[in-house]
Amino acid sequence: MGAYSQSVRIKAGISKFFSCIRLEIGGFAHTHWSESRGIGNKRRKRHYGGHEDYIKSETDLLGCEEVLNPLDQTTQIMPGIHTFTFACNLPHNCPTSFEGYYGHIRYMVKVVLIRPWKWNQSYTKGFTVLKVLDLNYESPVLRFPCQAEAEKTFCCGPCKSQPLHMQVSLPQAGYVPGQTIAVSVLISNETNKKITEILVELVMRITNFSPPSSIHKKEERIVVTKTQGDGIPTYCKKLLNYPLIVPATPPTCLNLCKIIHIAYFVEVTIKVKGLHLGHIVSAPVTVGNVPLMRVIQEQPTAKHSFNLAPPPFDKGGKESEFSKDGTGTRTNSESAEVFKVDGIQSRNIGGKILETKTLKNTLESSNNMMESAAPPSPWAKYTYIPLPNYEAAMHMKPGKINANEQHDYGENDFAPRYPVFNIPSPSINDVDSVDGSRFNGDNPVAGVTAKSSTWL
Repeated sequence: MGAYSQSVRIKAGISKFFSCIRLEIGGFAHTHWSESRGIGNKRRKRHYGGHEDYIKSETDLLGCEEVLNPLDQTTQIMPGIHTFTFACNLPHNCPTSFEGYYGHIRYMVKVVLIRPWKWNQSYTKGFTVLKVLDLNYESPVLRFPCQAEAEKTFCCGPCKSQPLHMQVSLPQAGYVPGQTIAVSVLISNETNKKITEILVELVMRITNFSPPSSIHKKEERIVVTKTQGDGIPTYCKKLLNYPLIVPATPPTCLNLCKIIHIAYFVEVTIKVKGLHLGHIVSAPVTVGNVPLMRVIQEQPTAKHSFNLAPPPFDKGGKESEFSKDGTGTRTNSESAEVFKVDGIQSRNIGGKILETKTLKNTLESSNNMMESAAPPSPWAKYTYIPLPNYEAAMHMKPGKINANEQHDYGENDFAPRYPVFNIPSPSINDVDSVDGSRFNGDNPVAGVTAKSSTWL
């Protein structure tokens, strides 16, 4: 189990009175959509959705936790900067952050100044949680080349054409963001229909569920990246190679979250001249966040959670000193040591532990505590892999985390960030090297020919 560790900094220009300063940490998955049924006056709209909590914790940073009448207690905060350091255990089953149109997986921290005699003031900030998906410990099938093929004919009866055959080949089935998928497309067009366009896409398919039954579901298709190719004339055979660079994107998620499933496919679509539907061939791929390497003898002893802590709360938008690199505190060890501090009463909701402490020292002291508690990243044991950069997924819209708050001064739009690697990619010309020995050289897309083609 990992730990999310950060600091809350409150800057008061004048003295303020309040009943309590409360810290709320939440992590959940949520889906919602509506469907209309019936016609005319009998047309009705029905709503579907689901909710799943992973973290739900509240702690009173300042002020008494249990008060019969909040108006009986007022606490004064003096002018100056007040810092609170906190830590929260992350359950090992937390899925990776995700933002979709019909559902999302979000992790947020909120500080609320409770004033019973007036509206409350709050500050909300989102943070990214990454569930480690090590491709080396997934199915061995991910290391081997994969193929998908299909055949199509036009018209029927005596006018039936010869088949149009298409075969899609990939050097392996497991990738991480930053790698290039070398897509090989073999097309045998024995028909009298000209192929006008070839479209190659990496597609994310999201399935949103409405429990308790899995019958009600809503599917979403997002194009992660794509490339186009020229057409092919009639009665010919051609081999085409297309590179697809995997951008920042969440990993494949089919088991952790019960109401949101994320899968990836390489789809090749051919468009034929005339009034004919496009023909699609798709090959499933798995996107992880630890790349395939040489065969590793040791087996993992536990599954891990991994998080990216955002910079501390700062209304001015400035980054704090203990998050200069913009990635925050990272942890992946299930047995990672969490801050064990005393001082302030804490509230435990849903069995999640949260402990806080008021600090009189500066943020520099907090920095030293954070660094000593953060274990190595999950890529530390692979010394020949450079550490990844963290980027937002451009194919996903930021989530509105404060859409229902009127007096919240935190961020409204939040976009999770995912690791992007700068490592070599497998080549179509080297599909037999399934033990990882093809990962060498300085070219991140070694062996991938951009939109090359061969007549056969």
